Formats: sequence, structure tokens, C-alpha cells
Amino acid sequence: MEPSSPDAARNDRADRAAKNEAVFRRVNERLEEVNESFKVTTDNTKFVCECASIECAERVELTLSKYEAVRRVPTHFIVKPDHVLPEEEERVVERQEQYVVVEKFGRAGERARQLDPRDG
Repeated sequence: MEPSSPDAARNDRADRAAKNEAVFRRVNERLEEVNESFKVTTDNTKFVCECASIECAERVELTLSKYEAVRRVPTHFIVKPDHVLPEEEERVVERQEQYVVVEKFGRAGERARQLDPRDG
């Protein structure tokens, strides 16, 4: 069997990361719906970190309106500050104390747009 090329391995890793992030995004979409339907007394909600690690179970607290603003861009994800993975084709576009917003680019950005639950 011929060994995989570095590009093929990188693409496989990017695809797995995008699928993991899409799972967390679907969870957060549901959390947003639930919080909206209950009209909670505070606008703050705990969302799941949308990093590429499927093992991650950390929470990120932000307002529903801020989450919605980030979600309007299908290539933007909310992650814990120490969960940024530049090798996974992402860069920080906003920093807050509790979280950062990363933008996926290249193949990872393409996959993020394809897997966006709001598209279609």
C-alpha cells in the first residue's frame, strides 16, 4: 500500500475537524433555541466550545445576541482561548476574556460552509 501524501493527511484531518465543529455547532443551535423559547431572565447562555476536538466538553458563556452575531458568518466559531489550532486552517478574528472567535479558511472554511446547518 502506498503511503498517504502529506496533503491527503492534512485534508483528512481538516475534514474530521470540520465534522467535529459541525456537531458542536448543531448542539449550540439547539441550546440557542431552548434559551430563546424560555426567554431566560439573563441574556447569558453557556454554549459548547466549538473547537476541533471531539473530546472537548468545555463551555463558553456569552449572550444570545453575541452568539447569533458570530453564527451569521458560517466560517466563524466560538472556542476557548487555549483551543485555537492554527494548523487546522483557523485564525483568531476576535478575542474576549472567556472565548475567542476563530475564522476557518481554505479547505476548513469551505467545509464549514458546506456543513452549516443554517444553509439549506
